Amino acid sequence: MKKPLLLFLALVLFVSCQIFKPVSKTQSEISEKKETIKEDPSSQISIAELDYEWYSSRASASIVNTEKQQPITSLNLFIVIKKDSIIYINANKMAIELGRIVLTPDSVKYINHLNSTYYMGTYSIIHKLLGFPIDFFILQSLLMNADFKNFENKFSTTTAESNIILQDENRKHKQSSLRLNQRIILNDNDRIIENHIVEKSSQHTLTVNYTDFTNIASSLRMPLAMEVNLETQKINVSFTYKNPKINTPGPTYFKIPRKYKSLEF
Repeated sequence: MKKPLLLFLALVLFVSCQIFKPVSKTQSEISEKKETIKEDPSSQISIAELDYEWYSSRASASIVNTEKQQPITSLNLFIVIKKDSIIYINANKMAIELGRIVLTPDSVKYINHLNSTYYMGTYSIIHKLLGFPIDFFILQSLLMNADFKNFENKFSTTTAESNIILQDENRKHKQSSLRLNQRIILNDNDRIIENHIVEKSSQHTLTVNYTDFTNIASSLRMPLAMEVNLETQKINVSFTYKNPKINTPGPTYFKIPRKYKSLEF
C-alpha cells in the first residue's frame, strides 16, 4: 500500500512555477476574475477564474485502471489550499486518516499512517510516479479550474456551438524548457470545462474535465466534479467535491511521528 497510496495522493496534485505576493481582500472585494488570453493584438479571449485567498472542500475520489476497467482504490479527501503557498490533502477512509500530503512551491511532504513511513523532498517524486513534469502551480491551477501561470499565451481560437476552443501546439513555460501541446475548452461562462495537455518531450498526456458547476458564494462558480485521465499510465481519477468554502482558513499541519521511517524511491 506504500506506493499506491502515494500514487493516489500524487494524482490528486498537479502544478506550474510562479509565486505571487498575497493580497488581503475583504469579502466584498472577492470576485470572479478573468485572465485575458491574447493570440494577437486584435484578438482577446478571457478565462474566468475564482478569486480567493483560501479554498477548502471535502471530496470523494476513486482511481480506475482504464486498460482493464478495474477499480484500484477509493478514498475520502479533505483539501485545503492557501493560494500560491500551500496545498494540504488528508486522505481517509471510514473516518480513519490513512495519510496526508502537504505541498509548498518547493517541497513535497507525505505521511503514510498505514505503514508508518514518510517522505520529504522535491517534486521529482511526483514526476517519477506520474511520468509528467508537475509542480505546485500547475497542480493548484488544475485543482482550482484555472489556466496555468507563467506560460506564454499565444492561443489560436475557434468556436464550437457555445464553446470556445483555445489551442497552442507548442506552449512555452517562461522559466524552464517545459513545452506543452495544450487545448482548453471554455463553456459559455468562460469557465474551463476541458484541459487537454501533452508534454512535448515525453508525449505523456493528461486530460482534465470539469462538470457540475455551482455557485459557492454569490456569483462565484466552481465545478463539483473533476475527472483526470492519464492516458499513458492508463489511469482515470474521479473527484466529487462536497461543501466547498472560500476564504475560511483550514488546517495545514504536518508533523512526523518519531518512529516513522523515511521512504526510499
